[in-house]
Amino acid sequence: MFGTLRAGGVVSGASPAYNVEEMSYALRTAEAKFLFTVPGSMAVAAAAAKNAGIPQSHVFLLEGKMDGFTTMSELIEVGKSYGSAGQIEQFRLPAGKQNKDVCGFLSFSSGTTGLPKAVMIAHGNVIAQCLQVRQISPDTLRRILAVLPLFHITGLVHQLHLPVLLNANVYMLPAFSMDSMLATVQEYQLEEMLLVPPILIRMVRDEKTMAKYDLSSVKRLSSGAAPLSAEILDLLKKKFPGTGFKQGYGMTESCSCITTHPPDKYDYKYATRVGTVVASTEVKIVDPETGKECGLNEPGEIWARGPQIVMGYLNNKRATEETFDKDGFLHTGDIGCMDEEGLITITDRLKEMIKVKGIGVAPAELEDLLLGHPDVEDVAVLGIADDYSGERPKAYVVLKQSKRDQPEAVGKALIKYVQDKKVRHKWITEVEVVDEIPKSPSGKILRRVLRDMGKSGKKGVVVKDERERARL
Repeated sequence: MFGTLRAGGVVSGASPAYNVEEMSYALRTAEAKFLFTVPGSMAVAAAAAKNAGIPQSHVFLLEGKMDGFTTMSELIEVGKSYGSAGQIEQFRLPAGKQNKDVCGFLSFSSGTTGLPKAVMIAHGNVIAQCLQVRQISPDTLRRILAVLPLFHITGLVHQLHLPVLLNANVYMLPAFSMDSMLATVQEYQLEEMLLVPPILIRMVRDEKTMAKYDLSSVKRLSSGAAPLSAEILDLLKKKFPGTGFKQGYGMTESCSCITTHPPDKYDYKYATRVGTVVASTEVKIVDPETGKECGLNEPGEIWARGPQIVMGYLNNKRATEETFDKDGFLHTGDIGCMDEEGLITITDRLKEMIKVKGIGVAPAELEDLLLGHPDVEDVAVLGIADDYSGERPKAYVVLKQSKRDQPEAVGKALIKYVQDKKVRHKWITEVEVVDEIPKSPSGKILRRVLRDMGKSGKKGVVVKDERERARL
């Protein structure tokens, strides 16, 4: 990754859980020229590369060996064979450009309007975010646990780049498991655990696994990507007495944090709020109806401007103009308020993103897929609470007239249909067959009405994923 940057390239990470269709889309959208992967992902990677017009000679193995593919060690030897005179110079910023003007990374953000968009992250965005976080990081933070994927903005910034600035050691897990994570914390006496809500939830629920490890070195728990309930926060406080808690609020478009808790706000009494605004950043709370700036404790949409706010979306002018205004403010789509202490609370969201293990899933993407099924007349997808994943997608479906006497059979078929077409975190956990999808006069899905129907106990035929039942 750093080698690509030194050569003047742009790095784009991709989930190893992508299927061929999703990987092909990512490669085309990013306009990728080279692909680096591992043997376990090669079947998908090779097929996707072919679909995206990337020759096999440009697909490389990071580890292991496979016939027909060049390994990293072989690639290094090829480079050496050119001699010192045959090497390119280290990348330098073009004349008249600053590091905020040059894209270094592409990270896919699901958004709310369907397929993922490639977020253009400048070198300057990453540098700024690292400096912002270093300013409020304890001096003792010299050993960092890395369990989050590097294709996610949090992993990219906080677990790959920030440690370089802090001169910290990084303990990176090749694959996540509770046991390997906890054993790492115990062995290396780590003081901070930066995690996502589903892992924190498991830490307070999985008593059998937790009992095997000594985590007395932990001084702080840190969370991001999705909210934690007051119940879980209370359980964490009891499970880890004497520790502090902090979380960050942001998104891919803000290169991670807009707000986070400074050291004097690590107490659990601040934990339901997402912290104070980081350095060199302006935040406005704006009434989405009137466009007027809100006062203290008045909810509105959160707008943010600062050196960490990204360049925009690659080759997507319309989406860029909808999300970033002419004054440089990112319109987050989240509703929140600021109190007298400068702490921000997230109360709702204009956008309907579903956060599965901290990864955004756009309802529109799943709705478009399900509308293409021959048995579906209409559909709406919402996120429902899930102890394991934070949220999971649920589909409310109106069946075609000819299938309305077979709701359970069709429901099972639709769950399987999504599993065949999408990566695991996008799988729907249940289907509810309803008579109609409530909509506004303009045709917008009234998701709140569907949520209220569920709270009132009014339900249609509900079909659940059998795999989820087995897991629970």
